[in-house]
Amino acid sequence: MSLVLAVDGGGTKCLAVLVDSERGVVGSGRAGGCNPQSVGREQAEQALAAAISSACEGLPPGTEVRTAAFGLAGVDTPRGEEEGLRLALRALAAARISAAQVIVENDGLIALRGAAAGGRGLLVAAGTGSVVYAGDGQRYVRAGGWGHRVTDVGSAHHIASLALAAAYRSLDAGAADNPLVRALCASAAVDDLYALHDWLYLPETGVDDIAALARAVGAAADAGDAAAAALLEQAGRELADQALVAAARVGLLEGGSFPVFLLGGVLQSSPVVRTALLERLQQKARGALVEVPRFAPIYGAVIRALGGPDALDEALRQRLLSAAVLQA
Repeated sequence: MSLVLAVDGGGTKCLAVLVDSERGVVGSGRAGGCNPQSVGREQAEQALAAAISSACEGLPPGTEVRTAAFGLAGVDTPRGEEEGLRLALRALAAARISAAQVIVENDGLIALRGAAAGGRGLLVAAGTGSVVYAGDGQRYVRAGGWGHRVTDVGSAHHIASLALAAAYRSLDAGAADNPLVRALCASAAVDDLYALHDWLYLPETGVDDIAALARAVGAAADAGDAAAAALLEQAGRELADQALVAAARVGLLEGGSFPVFLLGGVLQSSPVVRTALLERLQQKARGALVEVPRFAPIYGAVIRALGGPDALDEALRQRLLSAAVLQA
């Protein structure tokens, strides 16, 4: 048998799939989140090893797979890639599996590979943070996703930051009683902007807590507050501009249609952000067509492990496409 291993290691779950190059998917395993930035290195390694062990159940200890391809959260820089590789190797060793080749890349990139089945496409993801990936089937580039300290445009944290800045400008102007301010204070369970400021700078108030304020902005917009709606529209336009930068770098804007995949809680829950994003995109890229991903991110790791979409013959492709674990 010629075996490859594919792993999608995200912040909330870890999925591993064992693929035989003739028979298709022959094993799968699932575990909890494995982003070391959020759960720590030890727990991340344990989750990866558990998913890999389940996927490879029945194989003799020490079995070598041809390639192990990992899509891991937190692989954002060369140093992050090195740390991700070390994490992957430790998890393989803990699962008593070896690999002739180990590939590590960001989980957002395998999500695009999976959604576009290895072909052309643009992925825009906006949740607590945001990131964009664009590819022409051969070359892939990234824009954004550098974290809240840089500003993940269009993300929940970005929306909350825009709203907080607007709220404190209103306090400076002596007009701090408006729907947006009331919504923010209610979300944090405080009485006014002074108390909100105290809450913002508590040691225990984290990035996720601040990002959660974006829901209050959405609620204010839904209630008819024009200022809140304008902030959401701004976030959507800025995210579109970032997506256009990535799309241009791989030639997606040079003619012909291409799929756009929208992922993440902000784009799923906020029609204002989504509409602003799509309007801006389609002004600059008429070929941009929103599609629902047919395949889960793990399929992108499978394609990578097998050597790219051109390495799949039609029989294997059909076997993979019928596997439930690879479906979106």
